[in-house]
Amino acid sequence: MYKVVLVDDEKWILESLKGAIDWRSLGFEIVGEASNGAEALERIREIRPDVVFIDIRMPGMSGLELIGKIHEAQWPVQCIVASGYAEFEYAKQAMRYGVAGYCLKPFDSAEIREALTAAKTKIEREREALHNELLVLLQDAKAASRDQWVRALGRCGFRWDEADGAFAVVVRGPAGCGLFTRWPFVALRLGSRKTAYLLNGRDRERVKETLAERFPPEAEGVGMSRTFHDIRQIGEHVEDAIAASYRNFIAGAKEVGEPSPAPPHELDAEALCIFEEGVRRNDAAYVRQAFDGIELRFRTGRYDIRHAFRLYNLLLSFADRTGSGQDERYLLGFDDLAHSFPDVSAMLSSLQSLLSANVDDVCEAEGEKRGEETFRQIVAYVREHF
Repeated sequence: MYKVVLVDDEKWILESLKGAIDWRSLGFEIVGEASNGAEALERIREIRPDVVFIDIRMPGMSGLELIGKIHEAQWPVQCIVASGYAEFEYAKQAMRYGVAGYCLKPFDSAEIREALTAAKTKIEREREALHNELLVLLQDAKAASRDQWVRALGRCGFRWDEADGAFAVVVRGPAGCGLFTRWPFVALRLGSRKTAYLLNGRDRERVKETLAERFPPEAEGVGMSRTFHDIRQIGEHVEDAIAASYRNFIAGAKEVGEPSPAPPHELDAEALCIFEEGVRRNDAAYVRQAFDGIELRFRTGRYDIRHAFRLYNLLLSFADRTGSGQDERYLLGFDDLAHSFPDVSAMLSSLQSLLSANVDDVCEAEGEKRGEETFRQIVAYVREHF
């Protein structure tokens, strides 16, 4: 629903506006009203509506001055102007600010619907442009200046506060923005089934509690980043939240994920050591024990989907070098991994089987080599001492 604030100094006009049309059927909800420009400015600053229906002539601050202040503040608000024939010149001045529509008094319901439709079109077009701008900034978040981020988020209605900071929540699946309606947020689509929400840091614990109590049933996964206070770190924290949103793959149950404490490459050296030591010892039991230790760290939150993804492709490349991984395929991303195995335990079991087979092959090959050498020695001895 798009939020609407009505501004007019005559109470009966406000009431007639509310009853003139079915606002909700058009996708709008009246969330506030004001009887003068100064009061309206305060309400708009507070509520950050999508549309303001403004009477041109009011005592004190006129509607035209109010539109000018909204324009000056660069708030993403669409203004619809209302006036009588006598104020038409004022209305023409308002048009210079790019207002979304103009309605004459007495109101005509068809005219109001037409103005609201025009406002909705402008909102959607501007949001799409702003969304694309934010995605471009996110691609290289550290290269963008603090002011660029603050301005872009401000145009989305999100006020950056250095002291409070912010955090990201990533929801995978068709979950909608209804999850966060009680808190100010900015939503960014990261694909057809993945959305990142940026929220104020002071709300993190309440958001976490709400999600834990009421995990969205339609969501495939939900992940939260830590709170950050440098706006240029937004990119890395969104990445953390994306990885955390695959917690269900790691835990085997739907729960809100949080970033793991280990860097993604931490497991690389251990995986290499397991492979090489297992082959050196010709010991499948050693490989099994090592995998049990790794699985425990996944379960306790030490490792996340990033570690699982790297581990899978890394061990597959090791197996390929010896020819035992030829039937397996490399994975292209987290979704590919999550669709290939029901959970991390199944993935580790598959890798363990692959490595155990590799160790068995090496044992067999070395046994054959030792057998051949023994046979050559016997033949040489017989020839020498026939």
